[in-house]
Parts: sequence; C-alpha cells; structure tokens
Amino acid sequence: MLAFVEGEIVQKNPENIIVMNSGIGFHISCDSGLIDSFPAIGQTAKVWTYMNVRENEISLYGFPSQEVKSLFELLITVSGIGPKVASSIIASISPDAFAIAVIDENYNSLTKIKGIGKKTAQRIVLELKDKIKKSLPKLEQQSQTVAATTQLTNENHLDIRNESIAALMVLGYMETEANSAVTTAYAEMNAEDKEITLEDLLKLALKHLAIL
Repeated sequence: MLAFVEGEIVQKNPENIIVMNSGIGFHISCDSGLIDSFPAIGQTAKVWTYMNVRENEISLYGFPSQEVKSLFELLITVSGIGPKVASSIIASISPDAFAIAVIDENYNSLTKIKGIGKKTAQRIVLELKDKIKKSLPKLEQQSQTVAATTQLTNENHLDIRNESIAALMVLGYMETEANSAVTTAYAEMNAEDKEITLEDLLKLALKHLAIL
C-alpha cells in the first residue's frame, strides 16, 4: 500500500493531479476543492494517498496532509459514503471543524457540507461520534469550550433584544410592533454574520418600523 507519493507535480486538473517520482507519473484523484492545497506545477509535493481497489479498477486518492487523509479514511467507514463523497466532504471542511460538529451533534452544520444530507448526517454522528471522542480527546474538550462560548453569546444577544424592545416601547411603539421589528432586524444581522450591538439593532428595527 502507498502511504504517500513525493515528487514533482507535472499536471493539475480539475479532479486530479499527476505527480512524477523516479520517472513514473502517478495519477492521483482529488476533489476540485483540494487542488489549490497542493503546490504549483513544477514544484515538489508530498501527497498522502489512499489506494481504492475495486473489481475492475485501482485508483489513488490524494490529500494535502495526513490529518485530512485520516478524516477521509474515517468517513469511508460510514455506510453509504464512498471515496467520491468522502473527498467532497473533506474539501468542504477542516478535520477539526468536522470533528467538533460530530461531537456536538450539530446537524445544521453537517448538512451544509457538500455531499451530506439529513440522513447521512445522522449516520455520521451515530457511527463516528464515539470513534472521534476516543481518538481525539482534545477536540472534545475544545467542543465543550465552543459550546460554552456560544451559550454566553446567545444570552448576551437575548439581553440586547429585550433592551431594544423596551427602548422602542419607550418611544411609543406597541410591544407587538417592537418585538416584530427587533426579531426581523436580529435575523437579518445574524444571517449576515454581523456583530450585534444594541445601537445597530435599534437602528435597523426603526428602519423596519418606518416601512410598516
């Protein structure tokens, strides 16, 4: 089995690269999202590989690091996920972010990844969560830290929303009007990943009230 191939990159195509070593050109498949992770044509690269053996075909899949390769090998143990789907997944998310999403059972994050639907996300969590927790204990600790930070952020946002509603009511708006405007403004800012402050939330809520 080939653990990796080290040599000169002589071609970079949308779904594969060719690496020359000792006069032999290795055709290595990889997702288009990973192509830019490898050095430019003419440069030397160490490409970690996985050999996929089928009845009528032997193919090599390539990865920019051993960590990414390990995630690929973990993914193909999940029922219904083959090498092509696994390649698509590893091109869409880092190993650390993927592991945290699985440990947290964050189906929303998982289903945003190319190649993962709701049922596949459920299988991934069911089949990989314990494996990841055993093999990557540091990530479980990191996951707990992220969860605590997220909870604190949500609590702060709730306070800001409540203060915004109270401020609008002081200005003479009905509670239902204020709540609706603040909820709409908050959703827009959150979708755009903007920092949510009391001042900005109030300004946007007032704009919505002016339209009504």
